[in-house]
Amino acid sequence: PPKIDLPATPVGSLEWAAWSDAAVSAALAEGRTVFVDFTAAWCVSCQANKKLVLEREAVTTAMREQRVVALRADWTQRDPAITAALARHGRNGVPLYLVLRPGDARPRVLPELLTTAVVLDAIR
Repeated sequence: PPKIDLPATPVGSLEWAAWSDAAVSAALAEGRTVFVDFTAAWCVSCQANKKLVLEREAVTTAMREQRVVALRADWTQRDPAITAALARHGRNGVPLYLVLRPGDARPRVLPELLTTAVVLDAIR
């Protein structure tokens, strides 16, 4: 029978750590790819991307298999460090999705509205 791609249950599907510049640097130093989700609880696009793409089994499985470090920058309370990071990437709001790889000078900036294919391509 054909496989139906249903949203994964979010509990325990992928461990997201809190974003910081230090966490990004540490992961890159270990030779690991980093996916950063700049998000906020009140951001409708962010919540849609989370439910429809980032919590899908295909995405969470690929991130685990590729040993991607998943970091979440929660801007719900307008954290000044996150505000500064957004500004460094030419943004004044969320969502912002970055994929950083060891040795790459610049992060790959993903579109504000994600698809499973876009995320899978970016982390592979």
